[in-house]
Amino acid sequence: MIIKEEKANRCGIFLYYDKDGLVDDYVIYLLESLNPFLNYLLVVCNGPLKEDAYTKLEKVSSEVLIRENEGFDVGGYREGIFHLGLDRLAQYDETIMFNYTFYGPLYPFSEMFNKMNQLDLDFWGITKHHKVDPDPFMANRYGYLPEHIQSHFLVLRSEFIKSKDYIEFITNLKNPQSYIESICEYESIFTKYFADLGYNWDVYVNTDEYEGYAFCPIMFYLKDLIIDKRCPIVKRRSFFTDYYDFMLNTCGEPTIEAYDYIQENLAYDLDLVWDNLLRLENMAEISRAMHLNYMLSDSESEDEVECSKAAIFCYVEDYMHMNKYVKYIIPLLSEIDAFVLASSKIIEDVKKAFGDGHNKIRYYAVDNYFDALNLVKEKASDYHYVCMMKVAELEQAQPYSNYDSWQYRDWENLIGTKYVVRNVISTFEYNHKLGLLIPPIPNHGDIFPKIADGWMGRYDEVDRILHQHNINVNIKKEDEPLAPFGGSFWIRSDLLQSVCGHEWECDEKVLMMLLPFLVQYNGAYTGVGYSNKYASIEVTNQDYMMRELNKVVFEKYGPNYHKIVVQRIKNDEVIRNQELERIQQRFLSKINIALKRWLPKKMYYWIERCYIRLKG
Repeated sequence: MIIKEEKANRCGIFLYYDKDGLVDDYVIYLLESLNPFLNYLLVVCNGPLKEDAYTKLEKVSSEVLIRENEGFDVGGYREGIFHLGLDRLAQYDETIMFNYTFYGPLYPFSEMFNKMNQLDLDFWGITKHHKVDPDPFMANRYGYLPEHIQSHFLVLRSEFIKSKDYIEFITNLKNPQSYIESICEYESIFTKYFADLGYNWDVYVNTDEYEGYAFCPIMFYLKDLIIDKRCPIVKRRSFFTDYYDFMLNTCGEPTIEAYDYIQENLAYDLDLVWDNLLRLENMAEISRAMHLNYMLSDSESEDEVECSKAAIFCYVEDYMHMNKYVKYIIPLLSEIDAFVLASSKIIEDVKKAFGDGHNKIRYYAVDNYFDALNLVKEKASDYHYVCMMKVAELEQAQPYSNYDSWQYRDWENLIGTKYVVRNVISTFEYNHKLGLLIPPIPNHGDIFPKIADGWMGRYDEVDRILHQHNINVNIKKEDEPLAPFGGSFWIRSDLLQSVCGHEWECDEKVLMMLLPFLVQYNGAYTGVGYSNKYASIEVTNQDYMMRELNKVVFEKYGPNYHKIVVQRIKNDEVIRNQELERIQQRFLSKINIALKRWLPKKMYYWIERCYIRLKG
């Protein structure tokens, strides 16, 4: 069937879910962009909506249907289909079933419809997932995941909807009870099932050339698809998916490469992305996918910036080694205001350490770090950006060099030179959703085991405080907080209210862990700043630590994909004889090839599933 009319008669069924019952602006923009191509739009919501969210959807749709959150997307699509009725849908040239799991359009939808109208098809989509053999879920009827149109955007033409085959399929289809069932009993089999019956299908973004390179090109070749194929959408999970997926398929570049291209070349408002991500997703996961690490030159500044917009506040906990820190602040005084805060007992000694003739330094007596932050809040209104630096007590545990190096790490990366400071300000100016910039988290000496997973045994307390103050952000015990553990950081001054606006009943370490979540709750993200001088040290440290760990781990658990090695460690699956293991693997591989060649396909996949289940 070809769509001949200049203005086709289309119906849209939009499946929506939000855990908070809210509707972000990216959804409204998506629906407004698609509405010119629709004669009727039904929004099906899996779960309740807040009143204002319902009103927002009402304004951009023909009808809003609220249902129980069951059956995943499949259940929502089916309810929408039966709510409107198959007879009614058959009167439309096309019925579009799409959902909330992507951002767009990056390019006008008119380009897509103009192209697809001319093709003689029964159903089509925007993107497809390539064949995966064998089935990773061990639940697909074909024994593998067939090549299929991805269900975030599926278009059915009227003759197809009228067909006995489709009516029987959609009527007899049961709502899935699990995510895997949704994939294996609907999304991954739909295309092949009807193609085998003789129906024609295609996708707007042809990715045949990526066959063998990526199972899911829209995730791992996104920039290429946007540039070369004018792909109009970006999947939400590109920005927060389990980083294992990126490391298994790439070196981690797909999302940030695509994001930078969109930012520099296309008109799509990326604030729509940030507003949605920061409300719903975990900051550590976003940071990994987006590589929110900023390299700051310590010898030159790329942009002209107004340093008068910023101020440095230095809280002195211990003045014994003030000379180490004075040398950082004095060279900055020609460009930036500085405040030095210390207890009344030591403030005169601190002044002496700075010496005379520095009129731009203002001194204040405070009792502790919390009082220092409150004073910063009072003074910050005169500035756009505030740097809080802490001179910590070094003699906490021997060797004291561990804490001395920690201070070096914080100070070098945040205010190492006047160029570092200029580039920090420039980074804030360019990335207007950046709210907090922290130094890299320390991983040396006895600090490494103390910080451990990042929570230091305080996850429950952080979670409790956030809930107590109704700060609804995505916090996960398995994902570390992006916290300035040493008490030093850069922050936008207008965000200080969220940090200092409550009487936090916690210790300083907990407050530092709360900080990135408070910033996120206020619509900004946390980045990590590296002076280029220190970045070279950090790369060496990380590489050395990884390789030394790998030597031990591989000897005991065998070399493999990172995720598999981690699972082996968790399950304590020690490989006693690795040479024997390799021989066994080669033997099993040859048996597998032989069985696959000679056995009937259904029997082969049945044996394979049994074997995988027995292995666990």
